Amino acid sequence: MSLRVLALGSSGGGGDWPPLAAVISELIARGHAVSCLGDEALVRAAAGTRLEIEAVPRERDLPYYMQAWEEESKRDPAAPLPIPRWTEDLLPLALEHARRVRPEVLICQDFTLRLASALRRELGVPVGLVHGTFYTGRDAKRRVQEDYTAQMIEAMRGRRTGLFDGDPPDLTLIASDARFDPPPDAPPQNNHWVGPLLWEPAAAVPEYLSAPGDPWALVTLSSHRQPGELALGRAALDALAPFPVRTLLTLGDVSLHDEIGALPANARVERFVPHKAVLERAALCVSHAGHGIVGKCMHYGVPMVLVPWDRDQPGVAGRAEALGIARVVRREKLSAEALGAAIRAALADDAMRARCAEHGARLRTSDASATACALIEALGRATKPNASPCSET
Repeated sequence: MSLRVLALGSSGGGGDWPPLAAVISELIARGHAVSCLGDEALVRAAAGTRLEIEAVPRERDLPYYMQAWEEESKRDPAAPLPIPRWTEDLLPLALEHARRVRPEVLICQDFTLRLASALRRELGVPVGLVHGTFYTGRDAKRRVQEDYTAQMIEAMRGRRTGLFDGDPPDLTLIASDARFDPPPDAPPQNNHWVGPLLWEPAAAVPEYLSAPGDPWALVTLSSHRQPGELALGRAALDALAPFPVRTLLTLGDVSLHDEIGALPANARVERFVPHKAVLERAALCVSHAGHGIVGKCMHYGVPMVLVPWDRDQPGVAGRAEALGIARVVRREKLSAEALGAAIRAALADDAMRARCAEHGARLRTSDASATACALIEALGRATKPNASPCSET
């Protein structure tokens, strides 16, 4: 049974988008008709892939609202995220698009959940949420104080994010591994741990990655730039300089190239290189502990040194450390010396390397995207017989 699916995407959440893109790609491969409403940044990211995205006008895309919010936050640190206002402003356009494509299922990411919920109220079709990080709901195994920075906790306590207001989705696909992020003893019925959902933009793989030599060490910064994070990139370059590795730092932002400074002899810097191509050849990854890059390292069996920088990254790093696949350096302790000591310990840790290889082999025998799509198909089958087409009344 082929489904008509409307996917609601936004680049405003940074790493929140790729798990949804992985699901969209698999749905298309399985023969479903998927229409995607997004922004210009996603259109650029999807170039050369099977994703086709209809862009909303720039003045109606979430990054435009987020930029204005960042300026407002400098004057008022308590300024709420603009998700509710953006949803209200975009809803008429999204509703017009939905009535044109007549979806039978809506799928979304965390940053577009509020919009999906508003469309469900208008159209009466179910919503599947692709949750791009660890479980955050009732009876979670870890305390929120361990998982988020103080700023994020304050925002959630004051419900200033606008992400999870309103009715819950009909289906929640958690893009995390259940060994990495143990579910509660009695997880909500509609929550499913499907495993890391991996997707990357199409890009050429540099020939130098395949040249003979020392193994690679990948250093990554957030896809959604975090204040001060360049200090991690610089410290990682300096810390890795004495080791028998070739270092590749991916900045994600071309404007940072001139700020990184002189490179050690064993290092290269690029805006973006497909992480898959590097991790297949890597002995180590040093990163900000984003959920996406940690999931990729798990998939390819690569040990990690993590410096959780912001947002949910303390929770990601804590889970990786508890699983024995990463060493963690706290942000306030960051220096080339501290990072170098953690790198030395990780490279010498045979037991960690074996655990990483074990988890990588396990994850590569599963198919998180196929699992997610099977659940979406079941959601569509459960509602399709009783659902009327989403046409204008």
